[in-house]
Amino acid sequence: MTFHDVSRMSEAFPLHVGARPNSEIQSLRERFLAEPEVTDLSILRPVIARSWQRSLACNVTAVSPFLHTTVPQADEQLLAAAEPVLTELERLCTDAGGVVVLTDAEGTLAVFRGDATERRKAELLFPSLGARMAEDLIGTNSDGTVLEEGEAVQVWGAEHFNEALQNSYCTSVPIRDPLRRSVRGVLGLMLPEKLARTTHPGSVLLTVHGAAADITRRLAERLAAREQALMSEYLTEIRKRGADAVVAMDERTTIASRSALRMLDPSDFAVLAALAREAEQRDGTSQHRINVSTGREVQLHIRPMGLRELGAGGASVMRVQVPSVPKGLRAGSATVESSTHFEGIVGTSRALRRSLDAAGASVSRRMPAYIIGEQGSGKRTLAEAMAKRLSADTHVFDFSQRSAGQFTIEDVDTALERGAAVILHRVDKCGPLLRDDLASLLQVLEQPQLILTAGIVSDDLLPVLSALRGIEVVMPPLRERREDVVVLASHLLRNALGREVRMSPKLRDALVVADWPGNVSQLRELVESAASQSLSGELHLSDLNAVQLRRLGTTRLSRLEEAELQQIRAALAEASGNRVRAATLLGIGRSTLYRKIEAYEVMGFDLALG
Repeated sequence: MTFHDVSRMSEAFPLHVGARPNSEIQSLRERFLAEPEVTDLSILRPVIARSWQRSLACNVTAVSPFLHTTVPQADEQLLAAAEPVLTELERLCTDAGGVVVLTDAEGTLAVFRGDATERRKAELLFPSLGARMAEDLIGTNSDGTVLEEGEAVQVWGAEHFNEALQNSYCTSVPIRDPLRRSVRGVLGLMLPEKLARTTHPGSVLLTVHGAAADITRRLAERLAAREQALMSEYLTEIRKRGADAVVAMDERTTIASRSALRMLDPSDFAVLAALAREAEQRDGTSQHRINVSTGREVQLHIRPMGLRELGAGGASVMRVQVPSVPKGLRAGSATVESSTHFEGIVGTSRALRRSLDAAGASVSRRMPAYIIGEQGSGKRTLAEAMAKRLSADTHVFDFSQRSAGQFTIEDVDTALERGAAVILHRVDKCGPLLRDDLASLLQVLEQPQLILTAGIVSDDLLPVLSALRGIEVVMPPLRERREDVVVLASHLLRNALGREVRMSPKLRDALVVADWPGNVSQLRELVESAASQSLSGELHLSDLNAVQLRRLGTTRLSRLEEAELQQIRAALAEASGNRVRAATLLGIGRSTLYRKIEAYEVMGFDLALG
């Protein structure tokens, strides 16, 4: 077994067994639970004090039950690389009366081996496979605290937050991916008290640390040809670009330089992956400007690597740069940002900012506006936010509802005369007589406080828009603002549940790359439904039902297919779902349209929501 990276061990883990009796720490924990604001935790090691504070913030108690279980997500490569190391540790544990554990990257137990007596004791507390050891569920424990701290942790006896674990003496070390350096799993060692009290914790830590490093080395040896090619391209780009932020990725692997990791959040990498796939379809270098999760705008230079023969779809190398800002522009940026902020509209993507700039211009100049966008893209939300800026009195006429036939042009005129900011939602759905009356009314009104929304600009709607003489605001579909998806999902969950809800990395990635034909409305329905089914404080792909998973797993389309799909959706929207009329608008046969719709629906694209 090899041992690495231990030069700072004594400084990082100044634990002296017996320095603080268990009884003293237990008394401290009781005081902390009763009066957290005034309890002094300075006698604890800082890593334990931080963990106790996080545990209390997550409403964990000293007697929280171990009820949270799920299917471990440890991948086959990790399990295969870990097997010989686990076998050796299990032999040591059996002789010493200990237990060796391996969790996945979410803290779920995937391996639990060692002394039979100690295993039976532990299994009285929690299932040996599938138990969630996350800190926000059961409090301070070495496996869960490693995931919070990102480095090796020892939790000795009474330092555990949960009373049921206070006879455990545990050491855990993260297992890092050899390419991405992200945590692939956690290796842990549980020792009986009689052995822990007679063993220096540094030697235990050295053993587990070396074992984890050995697993990482074995993972590196198992890298496939495509991963080696990806690493080679990454190193070549790093040598050329020096200090630039560089990312190399394919559908399974991401390698990022330190400067890229400082600049980007995990959710940003999902956006980069979607752009990398698009670049490969175009088969050429591309450039993009996007807003990352910190709100900073970055410029991407994406170069496809052409590794499809190695099974590396979407393989690209990209440089991430912060574009220079002309002098004098930075000082005024805060004013622009605040003037284009509208309640309920969340996101920082360039596509959305262009829409909000137009909406802000309409409001500041007190000019009428019409908002165009796909179903569920947020047209009404933006219209209502704009109306509130114009007047405390707002009135919405919704032509998408059955009651729309009860509206008259006199009702609209009366609302405008009393000074209300009026919204005509889905004006493209109103009848021809009312539409003609509306165009006539707008001809004589001077800059009315009026905001229209519509799915598309049809020939029938042109006379109304011409008479309005307003500012056009195009609300982008969610697939054109992928960098907004994760923050928007978090916002929707927070509004629905009144609290923060975390999403697993796999779920975040799936949300970012999904097609979202129903846009924000579909995203809201999905995350709220998943939250209602979730049994933990974090949402996972497993919380989605079969229909939702199918929609998220849609096949990636070529540029021609993407264009065709959007044409079909637009035609169906203009024809109000009438497929015969939609086929006429598209200039194709009815049976041809039916076959195309069926083919896209089989791939998971819902055209009915377009």
